[in-house]
Amino acid sequence: MSLMRSNMKFLQMKNQKLFLALALITVLSACTSPNPSFKKEDISLLPKPTSFDLGEGSFRVTSDTKLVVSDEMHKKAANSLTNLFSKAAGFSLEHTAESIEQSIVFTTISGMKKGEYMLDVHPNEITVEASHENGFFNAVQTLRQLLPAEIESAEKVKAEWLIPTVAISDEPRFQWRGMHMDFSRHFFKMDEVKSFLDYMALYKMNTYHMHLTDDQGWRMEIKKYPLLTEKGAWRIPNNQDTICNTRAVENELYKIDESNFKEVDGERKYGGFFTQEEIKEIIAYADERSITVIPEIDMPGHFKSAIDNYPYLSCNEDSGWDTVFTYPACLGKETTYNFMKNILSEVAEIFPSDYIHIGGDEVNIKSWEKCPHCQKAIKKHGLSDEHELQSYFNRDIEQFLNSKGKKLLGWDEIVEGGLTKEATIMWWRGWRPDALEKAAENGNETIITTTDAYYFDYLNEGNPLERIYNYEPVPENFTEEQSKNVLGIQANLWSEWIPNFKRLQYQAFPRILAVAENGWASAETKSFDDFNSRVEKQYKRLDVLDVHYYIPAVKGLDKEIAIVDSALVPLKLAYPLEGVEIFYTLDGTVPTPESIKYEKPFLVEDTVTIKARAYRGKIFNDLKSTKVTRTTYREASNEVPKTKGLKRFVIKGKHKEVKSLKPDTNLKGEKVDSVDLAGFKEEKSFNLVFQGYFHAEEDAVYEFETRSDGGDHLLIGDELIVDNGGWHGPRKRHGKVALKKGWHPILIKYRPSDDPRVMSVKYARQGEELLPMNSRVSGF
Repeated sequence: MSLMRSNMKFLQMKNQKLFLALALITVLSACTSPNPSFKKEDISLLPKPTSFDLGEGSFRVTSDTKLVVSDEMHKKAANSLTNLFSKAAGFSLEHTAESIEQSIVFTTISGMKKGEYMLDVHPNEITVEASHENGFFNAVQTLRQLLPAEIESAEKVKAEWLIPTVAISDEPRFQWRGMHMDFSRHFFKMDEVKSFLDYMALYKMNTYHMHLTDDQGWRMEIKKYPLLTEKGAWRIPNNQDTICNTRAVENELYKIDESNFKEVDGERKYGGFFTQEEIKEIIAYADERSITVIPEIDMPGHFKSAIDNYPYLSCNEDSGWDTVFTYPACLGKETTYNFMKNILSEVAEIFPSDYIHIGGDEVNIKSWEKCPHCQKAIKKHGLSDEHELQSYFNRDIEQFLNSKGKKLLGWDEIVEGGLTKEATIMWWRGWRPDALEKAAENGNETIITTTDAYYFDYLNEGNPLERIYNYEPVPENFTEEQSKNVLGIQANLWSEWIPNFKRLQYQAFPRILAVAENGWASAETKSFDDFNSRVEKQYKRLDVLDVHYYIPAVKGLDKEIAIVDSALVPLKLAYPLEGVEIFYTLDGTVPTPESIKYEKPFLVEDTVTIKARAYRGKIFNDLKSTKVTRTTYREASNEVPKTKGLKRFVIKGKHKEVKSLKPDTNLKGEKVDSVDLAGFKEEKSFNLVFQGYFHAEEDAVYEFETRSDGGDHLLIGDELIVDNGGWHGPRKRHGKVALKKGWHPILIKYRPSDDPRVMSVKYARQGEELLPMNSRVSGF
């Protein structure tokens, strides 16, 4: 009996301890929630949502999480989320029609705009509301960005699949948020196209412009004209390939994809094309991501790849290049119109998009001026000139496209000679605002894709992220009605010097993020600093996606370095970015992460070649290099000017060469305090010569920069330091010279262009910031 009592007491004590332990676990569980909260700075959403509120806690996605799908228009969004988890998490999210706890519920409501959605994330449920299919899809892309970057993995990874508690109401500013790829100059394959469509979907871009034909290659199968791809899709290597191959010696991002070469007619040729079945596959893949694919078939110019194989299409059966552009198709032959319409019939049948792009840009009308067929057509149709002939062609093609249920889209040159109100233009020529104004006055819909911001074949340094982000696509002078006709924006990736997919990624990212936000967020809510902070958080996601994005350039090696004895070389990044390091070499080899790491300015005492490159992990940027050259000091003059400033001489008449300009000793000359055009912009037939003394404040190497149109020379004594001669538009040129402390004779010659715009001079000690050279700052 006493043993039984003892055992019962033991069990009671054990149960009490177990109860206390369970109570303690419960308390600790309450204090440490399995669904932790997030801070606002942890979250990066691109594009920026219209309305965003962050709450406490988070929703945990597990293999038991269900997707409540009760409407056909929910399926694309639900499938997108399911595919992500299938790959990265290794489990599928089951679809169900019944609402249950710990689920993601899609609910259709009425009255919301296309693309608009509302998203509410709670620790026990996520609700997505929209009125349209693309609204649900956009909401899922927001969930995708709220999830850890590992969700982008193509293979199963370990991660906590937590989504912060948020309330988001969101809608796009523009209906057209586009990206363009050029397949004609250099070709890209199916898997690369699909990857690019995935990038677009992630950032809620919805229009994919495929530039499928041009002089350099025909990239879409046309069954009625098989030679277009049998022959027209292949070319011998050209000057664009030569430039890429030269750059590829030290930069693999310019390496041409070897798989795009094959033997054709006994010659090694570059090319490739999509069959119609492959095009359909691309369209279906894009459609699953709520992206519309727009085809571009260039006509009547940029048509060489067709004319080469069907020579009857040209005015005199010649195919090739004139001075700048190729010979276009003849618009005086009925066979040309039939050929174009037969092609477009097949294109219209395959592409479900409302628009078909016919190019229409950079047409060489000179051949039409001499062509009897074209001149006969101009007279027959009562046209005034060759521009109206192209307009007649455009309208005829437009009527044909309309009969197929399509709308005509073209580059802004198609406004010349007149447009119907139903045609749509892409304004690309930033220097021709009149084309946009004509379209606006005519009531045409427009897409803004100007060189000023949206040409991504331009290097990142020349067209940087901040400029793109701060560019406002709708002109200030547009009326409310004209503004409504701006469908949206698009960035273009012309591929002359983009010979592979890694280079295309480098040119596109991170700039595509600025286009995504410009196309989505209202202008009033934009802030570059806020945007840039969100961009920096996207790099981890891009790393998982294996995107070779641009990282800031190395600055400090853009010009030759002159030394007398030695010089300190400072390097820096164009802008700071976490994880980016600079490596350099002094022996002419390409730097790698095993090369010298840049920590501080380094000393050079000999004539060497410096090469530098930045790395962020395995990501690298374009190589920067310069030569170190030796020089000697120029002695200062014994002359000391009595007054500040320069003498300016105005020389009348036309001069073929800048070097022929000399100060007119018969003229007194006018004293000026700076080098500029002053009141001469409206003048005709003049030249300017500035003469005086430059003051070197200490023994040093000095750098001079001139910027002008037309041409200029800058001389110190009798030595030409800056040669900015020849006929040219506004451009800069630099030169360096070692000067002893004191005064040095300086001569600046300027010969204007036919439209004088700019003349300026800057200076600095080597390695320092350039300053305007004038008597108020210093210099003379």
